[in-house]
Amino acid sequence: MTQLTWDDITEPFDDEKEVSKLKFYRDQDNNNIIPIYISPSEFENLLYSKDHLFIEGDNYPFLKIVSGHLEGKVNLIYIDPPYNTGNSFAYNDSFMNSQDNHSTWLSFMKRRLELARQILADNGSIFIAIDQSELYVLKLLCDQIFGEENFVNDFMWLHGKGKKDRWSRTLQQHTLCYAKNKRLLGAFCDVEVTDWAKSNPDDDPRGNWFSGSISFTEKRSNPKHKNFYELVSPSGKKWKRQWFVSLEEMETLLATDKIYFGKKPEYDQVPRIKIFNSEETEIIPKNIIDTVESTRAAQRHLDDLLGEKQLFDNPKPVDLIEHLIKITQQPKDALIMDFFAGSGTTFEALANLNSEDGGNRRCILVQIPEPNMRNPLITISDLCRRRIEAVCQKTGEKVLFLTLK
Repeated sequence: MTQLTWDDITEPFDDEKEVSKLKFYRDQDNNNIIPIYISPSEFENLLYSKDHLFIEGDNYPFLKIVSGHLEGKVNLIYIDPPYNTGNSFAYNDSFMNSQDNHSTWLSFMKRRLELARQILADNGSIFIAIDQSELYVLKLLCDQIFGEENFVNDFMWLHGKGKKDRWSRTLQQHTLCYAKNKRLLGAFCDVEVTDWAKSNPDDDPRGNWFSGSISFTEKRSNPKHKNFYELVSPSGKKWKRQWFVSLEEMETLLATDKIYFGKKPEYDQVPRIKIFNSEETEIIPKNIIDTVESTRAAQRHLDDLLGEKQLFDNPKPVDLIEHLIKITQQPKDALIMDFFAGSGTTFEALANLNSEDGGNRRCILVQIPEPNMRNPLITISDLCRRRIEAVCQKTGEKVLFLTLK
C-alpha cells in the first residue's frame, strides 16, 4: 500500500492539559441567556440519553473527550469537512497559519479520522464528502487509517450543472465510504421502482414484467443453508439449490404466480421471479447517485426553512443524506454522528427518516462557531441551531444544546 507522508502540523488540543481546561455548558432556559455548567458525570448521562445532542465547539477535543465513552458505539458517521480549496477554514487560527496548506489539512483530518474510527461500531461505516481538490490524498489517508481492505466505494452525487472551467465540466461530488471492519459490515441495499418492463411473455393480466434471479447456481449453493430446498415446475422438472427466499416466502410467490418457469408446456427454465412495472425491488446500491436534489434545490429548501435567503453556501440535499443512511440498513435506533455539522442537514435527514418509519435514530452534531461569510451577525453554529429548532417544530424531535469551551 502506498504510504502518504507529510510534515505534521500540531494543534493546541494535542496537549491533554488544554483539553482538560474545557467544560460543557447547557442552556439554563429557553431564552438561552445564561449557560449552566455541566459536570463530567452529568455530561456522560446526557451522552447516553435518548435525546439528540448539538455541541457548539471544536470537534477535535470533543472527539477526544467522548472517544472512551462512545468507543465502538456509533453506527454511522457522515461528515462534510473543509475541502482545502485554498480558502482558510476556522479551526484554531494559530495552527492554520501554516504556509503548507496541504500538510495542515492532512494533519487536521488525520487527527479527527483516527478518533472517528475509534468510536465507530465494528459493523459501522463512515461517509466523507469531498471534492476533487483533496480526493486522492484523502483516499490514501483513509486507506492508512481504516485499512485499504475496508474501502466500500466512492458514492458520487450528480449535483446539477456542475463546476466548469475552460477544459471540462465536473458534474459529481464525491463521498468516500469506509467500514470499521468490512467483514462485519452488513450488505448495503437500495430500493428501485420498476418502470422499464416492455414485455409480457406469459400474458399475465397484471401487465408487463421482467424476470430477476431468485437463486444461486447449484455450484454456488450451500446445502446446509436454511434456504436450500427443492422446487418443482408444473411439468415436473426439479431444481434443488439455495434460494434467495425462505420456503414459506417461495410458497407465497408460487401462489401469486410470481415465479416464471419458462414457456408452457415445457416449464423447463431455471425459476426466476417476475417483477412488474411500479413494483419496488431491492438492488445493490449504485455508486452514482442521480436520484436526489441538486445543490440549487437544497439551497431553496434551506432558505424556505429558515425564512431567509442564502445564509449558507452550498448545503447538501437532505435526501442525499437520507439515501446514504437508508442504504446502510443500520437499525432504526442507530446512533449517527456528524462532527462537521455545517447547516445541520444530517439532523434533518435523520428526523425525516424517524418520522417516515417510526424509528428512534439518535444524532450527535458538532459545529465550531466559525464566521458566516454570508452574514457576519450569525455564526455557522447559530445557523445550524436555527435549522435544528425549525426541524424540531415540524417533527417533534428533541435536541439538547450544549457548548464546549
